[in-house]
Amino acid sequence: MLAQSVPVGANIDTMASLLNLAISAPACALLVTAFAYFQNYLSHLWYIVYIALFALRFSAKLLASLQQPSKVDWSKQVVVLTGGAHGIGLCLLHKLTAAGAQVAVIDILDAPKQLSENVSFYKCDLSDSQQLDATLDQIEAKLGAPTMLINNAGTVCPRLVHEHSAADVERVLGVNLIAPVQITRRLLPGMIKAPSAHIIFIASALSFIGVPQLSTYTASKAGLALFYESLKLELRHRLQAAHVKTTAFFPSKVQSGMFNGLLLPKWLSPELPTSVVADRIFAALESSESGEVYMPVFASLSPLYMFFPQLARDLINWLSNSIDTMRYFTGYTV
Repeated sequence: MLAQSVPVGANIDTMASLLNLAISAPACALLVTAFAYFQNYLSHLWYIVYIALFALRFSAKLLASLQQPSKVDWSKQVVVLTGGAHGIGLCLLHKLTAAGAQVAVIDILDAPKQLSENVSFYKCDLSDSQQLDATLDQIEAKLGAPTMLINNAGTVCPRLVHEHSAADVERVLGVNLIAPVQITRRLLPGMIKAPSAHIIFIASALSFIGVPQLSTYTASKAGLALFYESLKLELRHRLQAAHVKTTAFFPSKVQSGMFNGLLLPKWLSPELPTSVVADRIFAALESSESGEVYMPVFASLSPLYMFFPQLARDLINWLSNSIDTMRYFTGYTV
């Protein structure tokens, strides 16, 4: 799984893939056991720990294979996809339309060429609440109540805090945080009434890590992560609406062009192809998978960052060169 998610090379994901193979593949377990037997290591602590890890991992894989999640009937799905004209959103749009879903795309950019008949495109500035309300009215009038919402659109302002204008702050927070909250608020009642529904949030590995020149971006993604967490608990415990699934994605740098020039050590955070992220989002929708998805492996460690003492965070910043990572930014803002 991990080896298919990131480029092959000397990086933390490749090492994690090899480790996962070593503790989950029966062939590896047989080789290790044979080695331990001939070397009289069967009673050694390292072998006992290894066999325990293998048993746990193999049992989990076996249990997962026995569970047959019901596949989504795409012909009955009305999907609202923000930011569907480029990057991850465009890759995902192609998969959704090929599956047969009715998709309403909301984007500030022009519509992609050669849209399928089951796509309705709405050009809209997500940071403009009036435009957004009018667009959602049009979608519901044409397609009915949406059953899936993919809060994918995002933007960035690569400036130091004092260089932001008031409009910069409103735009980044409006697109990355306020719009997902408002769209979710608007569409949630219809989703609760539906037999099944799913809401996706595209946050970021930087939801938990501060970076110079990304203050508004990281703040908005942190807010989105906590909004997802609160919504999940409300649906599960206050509204008894467990049929409305929620999934949050926390990817690191994606090859969409938005973060071109962003300097990250490739051994720590290899760049993710847009198609890989789109495939993973589609898989979560198709299997009605709730929870958090971190891509690549390093991203799963990012929530721990703020729990470290300042000295440890300074060391992490030095190792990852996060202080200078935006100095040579050449990406785009939407």
